[in-house]
Amino acid sequence: MTSTVHHPSALRNRVPICEVLEKQLLKSSGTALEIASGTGCHLELFAERFPNFTWQPTEYLVDPNLEKSDIGRIGTRSLDILETIDSVGSSQFSNVNPAVALDVSQTFPEYILSQRFDLVVLANVLHISPIECTHGLMIGAGAVLKDEALLCVYGPFKKDGNFTGDGGNERFDVSLKERNPLWGIRDVEYVEEYAKNGGLELLDRVDMPANNFLLLFRKTSAAPAAGVVKSADL
Repeated sequence: MTSTVHHPSALRNRVPICEVLEKQLLKSSGTALEIASGTGCHLELFAERFPNFTWQPTEYLVDPNLEKSDIGRIGTRSLDILETIDSVGSSQFSNVNPAVALDVSQTFPEYILSQRFDLVVLANVLHISPIECTHGLMIGAGAVLKDEALLCVYGPFKKDGNFTGDGGNERFDVSLKERNPLWGIRDVEYVEEYAKNGGLELLDRVDMPANNFLLLFRKTSAAPAAGVVKSADL
C-alpha cells in the first residue's frame, strides 16, 4: 500500500525500523504515539506489522507560506497534512486513529497528555528541527509513556562528538546548518543525558543502514533528574 507522496528515504528506512521494533515488541499490544508522521510512510507499515497496537499519528501544522528553510518536514507543506496522513492511515486501517496536530517543541496538548502510551516513535526529525524539539520530545514522551514503555528515535547522530561513516554525515550536517543554523546532527550522549529530565533511560543504540541509529529509551519509574541540560552545552 505504498503512496506516491512518500519520500524515497522514508520508504527505505521504514522496513529496518520495523525489524528492530518487532524484536522489542514481539507479542506486545497497546497504544502507540507516532510523532511527526509526515506523509504517513512509516505509519502505514507500522499499522500492518503491529495490528495489536492502536496508532495515534501526529504532525506539526505549519503556515504554508513559511520559507522552506523553516520547515523540516519532507513532503507536502500545506495545512491538509493531517488528511494526507489519514489517506494512508485511519482510512485504511482500523487500528489507526485520525491524525492530530502536535508541536513537539511545545508542551504537549491536553488531548495527548490525557493518554498513556505503550510506545512512542519518532523518525528523522531531531536533525531537521531546533534543539527545543529534542527537549520537548524527551519531556513530552516521558509524560505520556507508561512505566517501562519505550521511546524509539531514528535518525543520524554523532557519537562522542564525532560523526560516523565516511564523511557523508559531516557534509550533511554542514548542508543542514546552511539551510537553517538551528538544525544539525545531535550527539547521542547529549540526547541520552537530556532524556533523564523526562524519566527516560537509554536502553539500546542500534546501528542502522546509511550511518543512522535507532535509539531505544525506556520510561523508568524514577523521578526526572533535578537538573536540566542547557542547549548551550551542546
